[in-house]
Amino acid sequence: MILLGILEVPMWALLTVCCIVLLYIYGAYPGTIWKNLGVPSPPSAPFIGHMHQVFDPQTGMRGAVDKWTKMYGKIFGVLFFRDPVLIVTDFEALKEILVKDFNNYFDRYLTGYNALWQPIMKKGILFIRGQNWKRIRRIMSPSFSSGKLKFLTHYINTTANQLVGAIDKHVNDGTQPEAKVVFSAFSLDVLAGTAFGLELDSQNNVKGSFYQHAKGLVTFKKSLQVFIGIVGMFPFLSRFVRMLDVGFFNSHDVNYFEEQLTRIVSQRKSNPDQFQNVDFLQFLINAEADSTEDLEGRKKLTTEEIVAQSIIFVLAGYETTSSTLQWLTYELSRNKDVQEKMRQEIEDVIGDLDEVSNEHCQRLKYMDAVIHETLRMYPPAINLSRISDKSTTLKGFKVPAKAGIIVPIYNVCRDPDLFEDPDTYKPDRFMDEAKTSSSFLAQLPFGFGPRQCIGLRLAMLQLKIALVHVLRAFSIDGATPDEVDLDDFTGLLIPKQTINLIVSKI
Repeated sequence: MILLGILEVPMWALLTVCCIVLLYIYGAYPGTIWKNLGVPSPPSAPFIGHMHQVFDPQTGMRGAVDKWTKMYGKIFGVLFFRDPVLIVTDFEALKEILVKDFNNYFDRYLTGYNALWQPIMKKGILFIRGQNWKRIRRIMSPSFSSGKLKFLTHYINTTANQLVGAIDKHVNDGTQPEAKVVFSAFSLDVLAGTAFGLELDSQNNVKGSFYQHAKGLVTFKKSLQVFIGIVGMFPFLSRFVRMLDVGFFNSHDVNYFEEQLTRIVSQRKSNPDQFQNVDFLQFLINAEADSTEDLEGRKKLTTEEIVAQSIIFVLAGYETTSSTLQWLTYELSRNKDVQEKMRQEIEDVIGDLDEVSNEHCQRLKYMDAVIHETLRMYPPAINLSRISDKSTTLKGFKVPAKAGIIVPIYNVCRDPDLFEDPDTYKPDRFMDEAKTSSSFLAQLPFGFGPRQCIGLRLAMLQLKIALVHVLRAFSIDGATPDEVDLDDFTGLLIPKQTINLIVSKI
C-alpha cells in the first residue's frame, strides 16, 4: 500500500523531496566532524556552522570566543561554514603551533573565502603557501635588517615632523585632530617613501589617489558577508562569484596598486642607472628572477611576485601602524602618568636632538612597554591563523589534516590567567619579563615563530620616532568619545566611533 501511495506522488514532488534531503545532508554533515574526533564543540547550524555567531554585530568573533572558552575550555572545535577550525587559547599549545611543531602548521588558514582573494594577493608574503613562502621570506628578510633600517630613519623623522605640523595646525585652528586621519597620513607617507621612494605629503593631500586606494584596501562593506557565505557554504560556486569581480579586497583598489606598481617596476628595470633608490622595492627588483638560479638552486622573485609584495607593504604597513598610534594616544589621554613617564624617558635618552636614530629607539625601554601594552589591548588583527598539514594531536586532542587553526590574539591577550587585571592599561607589566612570559606574549600581535611579521622592526621604529616627535611637541589632554565600542567584522580591530584627540602645545 505504501509503495502504491508513493507511485501516485508526482515525480516532481519526489525529486523535490530528494533534493531537500540531500541538501540537508550536505549542509549538516560537517557538524559531525569534531564530535567524531572527541573534540569539544558548540552546537552548529547546517550550512553556516558557527559563522552566525562570529558575524554577530553585537559580540563579533571576540565575544563568541570568550563565551565558547568559558563553556568548552581553551581548545575546542568550530565550523567556519564547512571548514573544521580549532580555536586555541592554551598557552603551551600556542607555543607548539607557532614554534615547536611549526612544520606541521606552516601555512595560514584563509577559510572558505580563500576563493575570494585576488590572485595577486595570494602571491604576497602574508598569504602565499609552501616552499614559495620560504623562498620569498629568505629573499626579503635582509631588507628589514637593523643595518638597512638605519638608512630610513632620516625620512621617517622628516615625515614625523610633517605629522607634528599637521597636529599643530589643528591646535592653531582650535579643532580636534581625528586620530586615524593624521596617523594614517603619517604611516602611508612613511610607507610610500621607504618602500617605493614616493613623496606623497598625505597630511595635506588626503584626497590623493594613493591615499584613497590604500584606505580602500582596508575598508570592507557589510555586503561582503553575503559573498563569504556563498563560497563558504558552496565552494563550487566560487568561480562564479569571481566572475562577478568580487574579491575579499576591493578589486578597484587592488587593480590600482597592481597597475601603478607594475609601471614603477618597469620604469626602474628599463633605466637601472637612473633609479638607484634605497628602498624596499629596489631591493626586490635586484632580486628578480632571471634565466638562472642562485647558488643554492633556489629561484628568485618574478615581476608579479615583486608587485604582490609591494601591495602587501601597503596593506600591512598602512593599517597596523596607524591603528596602533590611534589606540596608543587614546590611552595616553586617559593615563597622564604614562604620558609623562614617556616624555621623561625621551628627555633622558634623546634630549633636544632633532634627529631620532635607530640607536635612540633601542634605548626607549619604557616606550617599548607602552607599545606592547597597547598592542596587547588593541591588536590590529584580532586573529592569527594556521592550517594543519597532516593529522596530528594537540594537547591530547585529535586534529585532522587541513583543519584550520585560529589563535584569537585579542582573547589570549585579555586572558586573566596570563595577565592580571587584563582590561586595565598597565605598561609596567612588560617591564619585567618574569611577570608574564612577555617575550612570547608581547610579540604575539606580530605573530610568533618563523612566520612572524617580517616588518616588526620597521613598525617599531616608525612608532617610536612618531611618538618622540609628537610627545615633545604636544600634551594629549583628552580624547572623544570617553568610551569606544569595538568592531572586528573583517578580523581587524577598529573603533565604531571616530576618535578625536584634544591636544595642546608644550
